Amino acid sequence: MDQQVKGNDRLFERYGRQHAGGEMIFIEDEEATEVFMIVEGRVRLIKRVRLVERDIVILKTGDIFGEAALLSGQRHPCSAVALGACRLLAFPAADFEAMLRDQTEVALKLIGQLIRRLQVAEERIENMLLKDSESKIVNTLIKLAEAAPVTDGRIFLKISPIELSSRIGLDVDSVKHGILDLRENRYIGVVDEKLEVFDVGALRKLYRLIGMKEELRRG
Repeated sequence: MDQQVKGNDRLFERYGRQHAGGEMIFIEDEEATEVFMIVEGRVRLIKRVRLVERDIVILKTGDIFGEAALLSGQRHPCSAVALGACRLLAFPAADFEAMLRDQTEVALKLIGQLIRRLQVAEERIENMLLKDSESKIVNTLIKLAEAAPVTDGRIFLKISPIELSSRIGLDVDSVKHGILDLRENRYIGVVDEKLEVFDVGALRKLYRLIGMKEELRRG
């Protein structure tokens, strides 16, 4: 354990950076030359669509981002901003490539994260096809609950409103309102800043019911 801590300290001495909350780490469309790993804190990836900034994802400790730098001549497809104070490792592309060759666990970690981001992107495309906010929220909660571990027969989702809004593609206020409605109707609970899904099957039935109501309104 001591050797691992010392190794992490050496990495931070060489590659470490600290950012205050709200500070830009890199800007959309600038040249990508470094790959980043979060040591502590959270980072928002955002993309400007016309004049509006949209959240892509909220990243946490251990996550890797800026992987566009691994392809020569690429530019960042989005911006990265510190969500509160954070500590990062910023690897020049060549150094990170060497790490991928030497440390299989880092390569597998990156692959896993890219797969999860692709899944979230597909989920957001699906949500874009849904008309109402309630359907989008319920659909996302179902997918999160299906992937979450079951602890003593209970399903907990450790996700903040801003992380959930980013994943769904809705503003935070709409998500908070939707969560309150679901809690009042006993589909979910809020325990120690975590969401508890009481019954995934009940959420699936609600999702189908919302869809049926939408079809009736169209008819």
